[in-house]
Amino acid sequence: MSKDTKKILAIAEALTKIGTELVNFSKIIAEESKEEVTPSKPKAKAKAKTQSKSKASKAKAKAKAVVPDTNDTNDTKKSSKKDKSVKKKLVKKTKEPTVLDRVFKVIKRSRKGATVEKIKEATQLDKKQISNSLYKLTKKNMVKTISRGVYVPIED
Repeated sequence: MSKDTKKILAIAEALTKIGTELVNFSKIIAEESKEEVTPSKPKAKAKAKTQSKSKASKAKAKAKAVVPDTNDTNDTKKSSKKDKSVKKKLVKKTKEPTVLDRVFKVIKRSRKGATVEKIKEATQLDKKQISNSLYKLTKKNMVKTISRGVYVPIED
């Protein structure tokens, strides 16, 4: 089997899993909307419809951020429990290190101190960004200058 065929099969499997998750979420949304449309007053019915729509849109928004469950959901008793647990597993965005963090990390790793050129090579930043971050790090007392253009971390 070629690499392209394997990739296509993997994508197809992933899409199948996503499709089953969408079906499960649509069932949940349908169950929630059935439970809420019980008031007898005409105005309340209109409110219930708007509430169910807003809850449905919230559930759809959550569905977009949910990590697909890799386990099979063949058992009906287990599937309802898994649906609830899948809802709770939201995708956590990992924070990328800031420019200050990146510059400070390079300075901290250097034994004899880091020059602007060394920082530029390691971080792929402009000289202006490096200059600004070095200024901020010195103001925060995280870095000091041992000679012109050579920076070392301040030890606590």
